Amino acid sequence: MIIFDFLIIFVTCLIITLFSLENTQDITLKILPQSEIQVHLAVALVVAMGIGATLAGLYMLWMKLKSNLQLTRQKRQIKKREKEIEELKQNMENRDAELEQLRQNKLENQSVEKNQDLVEK
Repeated sequence: MIIFDFLIIFVTCLIITLFSLENTQDITLKILPQSEIQVHLAVALVVAMGIGATLAGLYMLWMKLKSNLQLTRQKRQIKKREKEIEELKQNMENRDAELEQLRQNKLENQSVEKNQDLVEK
């Protein structure tokens, strides 16, 4: 992928360089309605490429920062959910133990009642 990116950049720069060499005249840039600047076409292209590359870099940096923030939020949510799952598992184990204890008590009560019935008969 890096080679493909390099080739795209190389071909683009080569095309712009050849275009600049063929068009060597001065041009007039209107930055504001009142101000005009006479510059060589090659200089204007290099400045425009620099501004474009800077804006693209800033955009990529912004996207990376945004992605990292989302990833951090997701990690935080995962930790929270894992903690909730552990608490629910612990709660379930406690309830299972209570249920088992109640079953044991019920069985003991039933056996005591049977013994009392046998004694009475």
